Amino acid sequence: MAATFWLGTLLGELALAVALGWPVAAAVGGSRIALFAACTGAFLLVQALLVLIATLLTRCAAGAPIRPLYATTIVMESIALLRAALRMSVHCGIGGEARGCTGLRGPGLLSRSAPRVVLIHGIFCNGGIWRPLVKMLHGAGFDRVTVMELQPPLADIETHASTVVARMQALQRRDGEPRAVIIAHSMGGLVARAALRAGGPAVIGRILTVGTPHHGTAIACALPFAPTRQMCPDSVWLRQLNVEQEGRLAVPFTCLYSRDDTLICPPKSAALAGARLVQIDGLGHLGLTVSPRALALLRDELLREQP
Repeated sequence: MAATFWLGTLLGELALAVALGWPVAAAVGGSRIALFAACTGAFLLVQALLVLIATLLTRCAAGAPIRPLYATTIVMESIALLRAALRMSVHCGIGGEARGCTGLRGPGLLSRSAPRVVLIHGIFCNGGIWRPLVKMLHGAGFDRVTVMELQPPLADIETHASTVVARMQALQRRDGEPRAVIIAHSMGGLVARAALRAGGPAVIGRILTVGTPHHGTAIACALPFAPTRQMCPDSVWLRQLNVEQEGRLAVPFTCLYSRDDTLICPPKSAALAGARLVQIDGLGHLGLTVSPRALALLRDELLREQP
């Protein structure tokens, strides 16, 4: 479903870019080069406008002041959106969504004590978003990486958490491995926290969240889906989760977040009391999953506790 959503989004943007670029190309001679340049420029403009609109809506929904937006942040998030959409639109072609989770092995440069790393994506996404991080983790020697697929995509967070716990327990029994480390983006971080509540430290050894709305984000309240209602700042479910966990986390916890997140407002919503906080500037919501700078921070966080 997520792959279809992103493929449809890209095709819709492409059609709009052609509709905008064709008249411009015709006005300057109508050559193939002019048509290509005009359509490419229109496509990039559409991407930037989508990011800008999403950012403004997020801030307005939160009642936050519209501070000046840096052009570089909008451009970088536009590029991140395109890269992530391309990866996620073809992800089902490698069977990731159908299997529920995909085990990927790297070169195994670390000690055999290196834990399994479980990656959990956010809402409206799939495991394709993790390809850059998987490649970097394999290069760092984390040779057992599992990409979880959240199915069905719009199920509530507790349902996703139960599925994640069951899959992780199955991996433990099959391979006789110790507790796994979870890296989760956006809503996936709340899934990881709910999974920690359900499965406990016996299954999960550590959690790293990336741009997760631990205290909600107002833009989620505008969407009529079960998981988005749970991500509202005034959600009863979210308040209860924070009462149980904030300041008393059962495992080592790291929150990576951006001050310039385009969908989480205020940005400190992605910070959890009792966790190690790693702030990065200049990256939007999807940029946190594709930027080499952000991915290197995640890799270094994992390596901090490895022999």
